[in-house]
Amino acid sequence: MSPATITRIIADLMNQGVVLEGKVGKSTGGRRPIYVHIDHSKLYIASVKLLRDDCMVAVLDLRGKILKQQHLKPASLRAEKLLATVVTSLNGLIESYAINREHIIGVGVAVSGICHPEEGLVLRSINLGWKNVPLAKILGDSLQLPIFMENDANACALAEMWLGNAKDTTNSMYIKTESGAGAGIISNKTLLTGPRFITGEIGHIPLIPGGELCRCGQQGCLEPYVYFGDVQARYLKEAGRKINREEFVELVRKRDGYAVEIMQEAASALALACAHWGILLDVDVITIGGFWGNFKEEIVDYCQVYYSSILEQSGISCQTTIAGSGFADDADLLGAAGVVINHWFTPFSVPLDG
Repeated sequence: MSPATITRIIADLMNQGVVLEGKVGKSTGGRRPIYVHIDHSKLYIASVKLLRDDCMVAVLDLRGKILKQQHLKPASLRAEKLLATVVTSLNGLIESYAINREHIIGVGVAVSGICHPEEGLVLRSINLGWKNVPLAKILGDSLQLPIFMENDANACALAEMWLGNAKDTTNSMYIKTESGAGAGIISNKTLLTGPRFITGEIGHIPLIPGGELCRCGQQGCLEPYVYFGDVQARYLKEAGRKINREEFVELVRKRDGYAVEIMQEAASALALACAHWGILLDVDVITIGGFWGNFKEEIVDYCQVYYSSILEQSGISCQTTIAGSGFADDADLLGAAGVVINHWFTPFSVPLDG
């Protein structure tokens, strides 16, 4: 691209208010350069979260601030119906916020299942009942915007790298819980996906011999210990009543026997998951997502002590930090935004603080 073309493009972006003139630099022999920078409040990202029990859309600025969001109540999880609902809802959000569509740099989609991001396909989603769904084409044709998609755990790992616990580290892992189980892995500031896109699919690898029966037919997988739908079913079976998430938290606080037992079993399963895959991958930070990460003493500290004891007994001299995610219910929406940011920018090129 010629200097004249670059100058013309920058001038056009400045006229739109997207690029601002900054400081004057030092001369290297000719005219002193004038630095320009992006006004991060003038560029936007649309985010989509597609999970078994929770579907949402949102519009964010480039710093990751959620400007507007909307829960979806689709009549069906069938791909064509759910994606039509996504399109209608996103168009409504964009119009209500009066956003210039030319300033939307992409639509990020965090979806439960095995994805082929380059082809824009959901290869298989057991939770949604999808197989070989051309998600990017369907949404792209309707919205006329670039579509970037990732598995939900991978998307959350990117959000932690750009906006959260893993901002200042090179290697990290995000463990998805509550809405399912899986892991997103960052190595050398790069998301690991693998040739068959199954990297991080840890939810159905048995951890506990003779453990809880999983919907996949195996026993002792991670998912039945951390997916809250399974937790609800177990509490109903043991205590005779159905509870929601807030009630479960309160029952743990009051030391209800059934709730505490379920909590302790979840802690043991997550500690094993952290140690097995964290040490295998030699990560700096492990983030436990979902509401389990909010239980600092019962879950996070327990996993940290177990992990550190394994390293100490093995004579391994390194330090890994385990923490709960600070994103709460916004993790997947921020993760979807992280997929878009990761496509257009290099780490640290977007000032995300202040």
